[in-house]
Amino acid sequence: MDMRSLLLIHLKYLIKRKREFLLVGLSLVLTILLLSIALSLLRIIGQPFDITFNNLKASEILLLFDTRDDDKDKITQWFSKQDEVLDVSASSPYMMVNAPLIHGEREIDLSVQLTEHNTDHFTQDQIRILKGESNEHPNHGEIWLPSHFERSFDLQLGDTLGLSINGSLRELRISAFVVDPHYLSAIFNPTRAWVAPGELPFLAPLSELNNNMIGIRLRDRAQLDTFWKRFNENFDYSGKSLQYPLFKRAFTSLYTLLSSVLLIFSVMGLLISLLIINHTISSHVFSDYKQIGVLKGLGFTPGNMVTLYLMQMGFLALVALPLGLFVSWFVVRGVVNWIIEPMGIPNFTYDLSTPVLVSFGITLFLIFAVSFFSARKAGLVKPVEAIRNSFQTNGRPSKKASKAFSSSWLPLSLLLGERFLSSQKRNLILMGINTAGIVFVVIFCVNIANSFDKIHTDRTSWGFDNADVVVNRSSSVVLALKHSQFMEMLEGYDDEIRTISPYNYTNLFILSQNNKTIKELQGKVYSRAISKTGLENIMGNHPNGADEIALCVGTAEEFEKQVGDSIAVFIEGQKKVFSITGIYQDVGNFGKGFRLQEKALLELNPLFEPQFYGLELYPNVERDEFRLRLENQFGETIRTELSVEERKAMVSMVMNIRIAVFTISLFFVLVLVLIIYNDQNIYIQQHKISFVKLKSLGFTTKDLRMILLWKTIMSLALGMFIGIPLSLWLGPKIMNFLTADIGLVRFPFIPSSMGMVVSMVVLFVLGAISTWFAAAAVRKINFRIISNL
Repeated sequence: MDMRSLLLIHLKYLIKRKREFLLVGLSLVLTILLLSIALSLLRIIGQPFDITFNNLKASEILLLFDTRDDDKDKITQWFSKQDEVLDVSASSPYMMVNAPLIHGEREIDLSVQLTEHNTDHFTQDQIRILKGESNEHPNHGEIWLPSHFERSFDLQLGDTLGLSINGSLRELRISAFVVDPHYLSAIFNPTRAWVAPGELPFLAPLSELNNNMIGIRLRDRAQLDTFWKRFNENFDYSGKSLQYPLFKRAFTSLYTLLSSVLLIFSVMGLLISLLIINHTISSHVFSDYKQIGVLKGLGFTPGNMVTLYLMQMGFLALVALPLGLFVSWFVVRGVVNWIIEPMGIPNFTYDLSTPVLVSFGITLFLIFAVSFFSARKAGLVKPVEAIRNSFQTNGRPSKKASKAFSSSWLPLSLLLGERFLSSQKRNLILMGINTAGIVFVVIFCVNIANSFDKIHTDRTSWGFDNADVVVNRSSSVVLALKHSQFMEMLEGYDDEIRTISPYNYTNLFILSQNNKTIKELQGKVYSRAISKTGLENIMGNHPNGADEIALCVGTAEEFEKQVGDSIAVFIEGQKKVFSITGIYQDVGNFGKGFRLQEKALLELNPLFEPQFYGLELYPNVERDEFRLRLENQFGETIRTELSVEERKAMVSMVMNIRIAVFTISLFFVLVLVLIIYNDQNIYIQQHKISFVKLKSLGFTTKDLRMILLWKTIMSLALGMFIGIPLSLWLGPKIMNFLTADIGLVRFPFIPSSMGMVVSMVVLFVLGAISTWFAAAAVRKINFRIISNL
């Protein structure tokens, strides 16, 4: 049979079934749209950071140290002599402003590293002015802020920002929003702001200006770990260091997480689309049973019949897939433009050819493979039998199911809907899988959004303590409060404060077997039992003794440590061996850190005292009003902070995740509506004789639509029966895998009962609406159909 005949028949089928093919095409558009977006974002998400980092000649290592403890000249000389080093910056003085920033009548609860901008920043660790006055440096009395401040805190050029320094409020005018390559992410706290050269002595006494920063650029970032290890082996450095992997992870972690979730769901969407194609072709072969017999009698070969159905799906794929890729290009472009907006990258270009070709190639191959597998049945049809019988037997109702629904008190439309549903076991299985898959995604999205939303009430599972207010006791004021004195005053609020958890931060260095420092870590030291903070371990117990320590999960994995192992560290100028009693998770520092009891530090430094106090309030206490009373009572001797999970950057991150998962769930709800509509159309075409018989028995069009409606409701119920438990079981495991890189190996998965109920109701309603409209086709069925068969 020639190709012209195949093309004419192919065109006839496309016109005849245009509605079905349109719905299948839409599902393919949505599928490749999700897949292409996920692959594209995973490929390019790190590029804006690297481009900005390279263009502004940012240092891979930032050293932050006190000049009374570390010699800046010796540090500079050592790095300058190393072959791996490209440039070493001049030292930049900085000071920490830990009190909240004041903007008008509100506080911005963020710590700032106030750094002098000098001429060395013209060649290394450059700053790009995104908005504001294009000066070489900030002028006296001015401040440059990272660009994300404008979006996150609604600040404007020319606004005055108040900084509480040594009990005095110093005001600086915002003259520019800048792109700072090290602090591109709003999640950093403290962040960095820039002032004029020589500005710091106007803000604080010279005796307090001992902090300096030095940047080191490397020729090859791949050598960073080995190079840093050698530095620690050869140099006795007691300051802090911030390195390239931390800066990049802070910027990319959220986008990588969302893209990974999108990729998993796009794969599920692809599988659902392939099942739809399989079901559609199988249904068409069933409906075309007589026509296939006729065509074979006219000389069509089995290969011609398979080719005919391949041409239908191939044509559909070649239209739908490019359309989906075209739309994905605009979506990716919009997302990327939103990401790079605060980075000010001029003419940012990216290559999407690889993710587009991979998405197109994989999807097209699978479509043809499934289409070929499904269309083989057309080649097996026997012409004589097909012409004589006119239609295939398509299964019988399940006796067990029919018996279960045989009660006389049930509506007749429900009973017939059950018989229609159980008469096609293969169709029942396919619809069950499709519906269960979509229900899985929708319920997963609802519960993930709820889990992130509950970060405020389930904070300890994320690694945050249960403090409602954190108080920072200042030691730099003239009449500073002593720890014992302050604790006595806080305990006077016993009718408002449930628990008080004093703690402080400290640093230590992990030692190698030959006692060389190989890794610097920051952790917390608690004065009271850690259990009172609400914090938990995923393995073992909290440290209690002077020789005990708990490690964060990322640190434990990096050094291959388990509960019961020992670890050698350099802390407070001394070597110390700790026994590991517990391993915990903490998203706040990407899975890195440690916890100690105060007695461990007092052995090494008898003058150690806590500086921070986590206050858990009773439920009836109004937090903001309580904070204000504390600040009024203690004045400049303290400052109060919001808990980590309530800060602006964390709230913004939670909101972005909720928007993303809501959008994903909408995609799949739309796919479900298309599946139901298409399935009802196909079912009506396949069972015209059954509907004619029912009409002859007196069933009205409304009665027939109710039968199909009950069929859909039972199909959705079956999908929910499978999909909801599967989502509740598999959802946490998926998130454990995706969030392990940011320090959560046991994702705090909190199902939302109300959210799941609402989702189920919405799915039932949309499924019913889709069925009701699709079932309108039964109006066109009449008795003349029998004579045409």
